[in-house]
Formats: sequence, structure tokens, C-alpha cells
Amino acid sequence: MAEVISCDLSGVPVRFEIDRTQFAPAIDKNEPERRRVTTVQMGDAQFPAEPILMGDVRGFWAEGLAGSDVMMVMQGDGSAVYADTRAGERLTGTCEVLQ
Repeated sequence: MAEVISCDLSGVPVRFEIDRTQFAPAIDKNEPERRRVTTVQMGDAQFPAEPILMGDVRGFWAEGLAGSDVMMVMQGDGSAVYADTRAGERLTGTCEVLQ
């Protein structure tokens, strides 16, 4: 079952899922590398991203417009930051994990 992450970042609703099975190690060394992907709903926009799962940290990385990198990271306490380095955009807020 995937975790649903729901956020409010500077008034912008953000929602995505993390499927923990995508992070499982390969059973066989000849197995192809698994692609980790999620779909992010951010306001009216929707885009594919690579989910991040490190302990109690959740988030995603995606390629933004004109080849920029965008990243959103949620800490264990629910505080979150979204940044688009090329556009200079930074949003802060809170997220929660819905089961």
C-alpha cells in the first residue's frame, strides 16, 4: 500500500504517493534496476517525479522547466520545503502522511 503525502506549501496544495515496494532491493543481481516514479499534483499542475524516502524524510525530485531541478523535502516533524533553483522559487509549509 502506498503512502499518500498531502502538503500545503505557501498556500499551494501538493499531493503525491510513495510506493515503498519501489525501494526494495533486487531479488536477483540480473534483475533490471527498478524505476522509482510518482505523479505529483501541485495546484493545477501534474508532473512525474522520483520519490525520496530516507528514514522519516519524504519528498521528490523532478526536472522542471528549461532543465531546472525541483525538489521537495518533508522532515519527520511535517515541515517541508519546495525549491526550483533555476526559477528561484521556494515554498515552505507542512505535510502529512496519509495511510
